[in-house]
Order: sequence, then structure tokens, then C-alpha cells
Amino acid sequence: MKTPVAFEVIGLGAATVDYLWLVDEFHSTEGVWKSSGHARMGGGPVASALAVLAHFGTNTALVDVCGDDEAGRWLFRDFERLNVDTCFLQKQPGHSTARAIVLVRQGDGARQIHYLPSSAGEPILTKQCRAAIAAAKILHLNGRHDAVAVDAAQVAREAGTLISFDGGAGRYRAELRPLVEAADLRIVSREFAARYAGSDAIELQMSALSQVPARVVVVTDGAHGSYGLDSAGGIHHQPAHPVCPGLVDTTGCGDVYHGAFLHGWLQGWGLERCMEFASRLAALNASGLGGRFVCTLEPVAS
Repeated sequence: MKTPVAFEVIGLGAATVDYLWLVDEFHSTEGVWKSSGHARMGGGPVASALAVLAHFGTNTALVDVCGDDEAGRWLFRDFERLNVDTCFLQKQPGHSTARAIVLVRQGDGARQIHYLPSSAGEPILTKQCRAAIAAAKILHLNGRHDAVAVDAAQVAREAGTLISFDGGAGRYRAELRPLVEAADLRIVSREFAARYAGSDAIELQMSALSQVPARVVVVTDGAHGSYGLDSAGGIHHQPAHPVCPGLVDTTGCGDVYHGAFLHGWLQGWGLERCMEFASRLAALNASGLGGRFVCTLEPVAS
């Protein structure tokens, strides 16, 4: 096991094994249809952000729990291949690992996701894990494993470790507000921001999200780009990058945005440069199948 100081970013969140199929159309009736592409790839918002960070050389580790089934064994091998440390990925004998079937529609990248949760329960913050969080630069959360996340955030706050929060679309719950309020880096979807602020106005969303101790506030809005609150209190709009040579799959683009943004932040870049790089990496990810497609390519020059 690495010493705690070796990890720059510790992530706490659910890791999945995704089975992706590229289809011509979605169907609501019984039948058999041909697929034009297939991939097996790891998934999960926090886990995928860590994979992107590791792709650029950041020392990362994931805190989660999985089963000892074939999918769990595959997860361990895949994280090792990606250089995401698994010393805090706990394996529960006799339990299953989270899996998802992702149908991706050819042409527009729309998805239908069928998700099977893990039966392994919640991870445990061991003494070694707490020490690693306290020694890390960033703790990255998205609200999964609620009680454990609150505990981890408290460890980070007491140690001076920055807390990063990913508020994804469709994931807002009132119970997550304390985690958002504890976070230094707040990057959330437009839908999450609207529900958090109780308003569709980007200005009011930024105001609600910018309360102390926030250092970074970014709202992502898919094809409409992203919005960041600059040091002068103004709102910077980063247009979405075009997907070249063409859009294949939107799976994981927000997760890649988070990982790429945190990479830039760790390099000491300013807000606008971090947002541009994150947008560029998210667009590149959408040009292939799977939420970590960008990790199969050579690292992009920043």
C-alpha cells in the first residue's frame, strides 16, 4: 500500500462496470435488433473523474466497496491498468458489483441506461483511509454513500484538504446540501443548480452556490457549454467544444469534465483555462464509445 501522502486526489463514490451497445434506435416493443458497436468500460462519476486524473499522471485512489464476483475482479484489474489505486476499494465476499447496460443511439449519442446496484453496502473509512484523505490535496465526492461522504468531508475539513463536489443531472436531493455547503470546488449540472437555488436564472444559481467556503463555482449545461464565477464576481461562459470527427456517445462527458478541470486546478491554472480544457476533453470523450473513451487515447496537450 502506498503511504497516504502519495495520493493527491481521493475519490469516494460508486464504481460500475458498464456494458455499452451502439444501436440505431431505441425500441419499446419486444424484438431482436442488430447492434453496430460494443464496449465494456468502467463507469461511475467519481471513479471516471479519477481515471481522467490518473491519465494525466495524478496519484489517485478510490474509496468504494464491490463484490467478489467476476465484475468486481474486472474492476480491480481495470483500475490497476488505469493507475487508479485500489487500496481503499473494499471487496465483500458473496456480494455483487454494480453493473449497467447502456444503449447508445447512433447519430445523437442519446442513452438508455439499465442499472443494477451493488449488494455490497457502504464502504468503511478505515484509519489508513482517513489518513490518506487528511494528507490529500483534494477529496472528490458526488453524494454517493451519503453518511460515509459526510464523515469523509469532516476529515478533509479538519485537515485542510480541499473538497470537490460533483452535482450531476438528476441527482439533486435536499440531503446533499450539507456536502455542497462543505465543498470548496463546486461543479454541478444546470439542472442540479436550478434545484439547489430554486431558480432557473444562472445569476441566482451562481449566487446560491458561491457561499463560503466556495473557491470555484461552475455550472455545466451540456451542449450549451459551462458557466463559471470569476474572481471579480462575473460569469464566464465557456462554449461547448465541437465533437470531431463526430458525436458517438455522451456517456461520462460530465465526469471527464470534472477530472480535466481538477487536473488544471492542481496545475495552478486559472478558471477560464480549466474550463476550456475540461470542455475540450469532454468533447473528445464524446467522439468514442464509453464514459472513459478519452483514457484510451494519448494524453491531450494542455
